[in-house]
Amino acid sequence: MLRNIDIDLLRCFLTIAELRSFTKAGAALFRSQSTISTQIRRLEELAGQSLLQRSPQEVLLTRAGEDFLGYARRIVTLHDEALDVVNARNVAGRVRLAVMDDYATQVLPQPLARFARLNPDVELEVTTGFTRDLLDDLGEDFDLVLATQKLGDGRGEILRTERTAWACSDRHDFDVGSRVSLALLKAPNMYREWALAALNDAGLPWRILFSSSSIGAVEAMAASGAAITIVKAGTARSGLRLLGPEDGMPELPASEIALHSAPGRQAPAVRAMAGFLQESLATPQG
Repeated sequence: MLRNIDIDLLRCFLTIAELRSFTKAGAALFRSQSTISTQIRRLEELAGQSLLQRSPQEVLLTRAGEDFLGYARRIVTLHDEALDVVNARNVAGRVRLAVMDDYATQVLPQPLARFARLNPDVELEVTTGFTRDLLDDLGEDFDLVLATQKLGDGRGEILRTERTAWACSDRHDFDVGSRVSLALLKAPNMYREWALAALNDAGLPWRILFSSSSIGAVEAMAASGAAITIVKAGTARSGLRLLGPEDGMPELPASEIALHSAPGRQAPAVRAMAGFLQESLATPQG
């Protein structure tokens, strides 16, 4: 028996996988929760497998759902790209991109300049900030969010990995000493949490000497020799030296850079930017 999967069913599945909620997916797709449930039930019947595991707190992917997710993304992407080609439309419109500060200043300027030259009719609006804050506004204020998250988080489209490291001034000798002085981003921040948890687990006393919402300011303080900080190895500013276990510092988790797209069918300009970022950031770092 020939089985065909409706694109709307796949789009519904992808939205739930991203938002981990039937209620949020319904709101994003402008459909009732009962309609969303019916579509997922139909998709699971066609797949012959349970793709989602429901719980009172959130919706998770089953093993079959994890295997199916990548295929669903590619099918929907190709479907939308094919429609754009057939309609022969020039890429135009507005793209609201949110990104971490270090990537905005060090990694993306040249790629975004190239995108602007290739797509002169696209209005690009870039906002910087902390990943948690930016993701909260995905779909309302932003079409795309380039986020830093813990390796293996499982959300978004993973573009590259980053080695996380301690860093100090490259002009001063480093000594753990009796208490570690830190320059960190303001809470809540994932790297801040990692730094403090690693020091506590290692039994190393610490104090926060400097706290800021600016990655550049935090790294500048570390480069001055007054404190150490935690950085992405691939974007650490000049003037910093990376530290590790050989320097008496505890291991840190690795991170990944993921592209999060607002649920629902994206405008051609947004899809063009998403594809461009995927291509530009495909090389692992650190």
